[in-house]
Amino acid sequence: PADAADDERHTVVNWSGTHAATPRAYLEPESVYDVEQAVALAHACGRRLRVVGAALSPNGAGLSDDGMLCMCNVNRVLEVDAAARTVRVEAGARVADVVAALAPHGLTLANYASINEQQMGGFVQAGAHGTGAALPPVEDQVVAMRLVTPGRGTIELSRAREPALFDL
Repeated sequence: PADAADDERHTVVNWSGTHAATPRAYLEPESVYDVEQAVALAHACGRRLRVVGAALSPNGAGLSDDGMLCMCNVNRVLEVDAAARTVRVEAGARVADVVAALAPHGLTLANYASINEQQMGGFVQAGAHGTGAALPPVEDQVVAMRLVTPGRGTIELSRAREPALFDL
């Protein structure tokens, strides 16, 4: 029955409690492979997926009643390269966890989210910034990324590889 299906739907409320959505599909992939499969299936079915992290957006921009892909389980800190002063993370890694992984190497983030529960994918996407002219926005500190797309699959972006897309 329609009522039973509605009862099983997941409601997502943003952090401030000002916006909510009850998507027809709410997915919590466990790996990048799962993300790739979800995006490919949604694309093949003509469905849209909105990526959501910790639902911190005060305007509800990450919420959708169609489909949502929550990155909460794709959250690992993959590598810290102290010599290169870089870190590789999955999009769902929380700022607090990244900072904790960097600390033993004498490193931290140049920009630090005021809410350390924010996930790195959202932190970069939202255009987080520091104060002062000498501190660039966080996306300017990204040197490379893997992006799962509906039309092209997973692509690797950097200034050396796909520079036009990387700088969008």
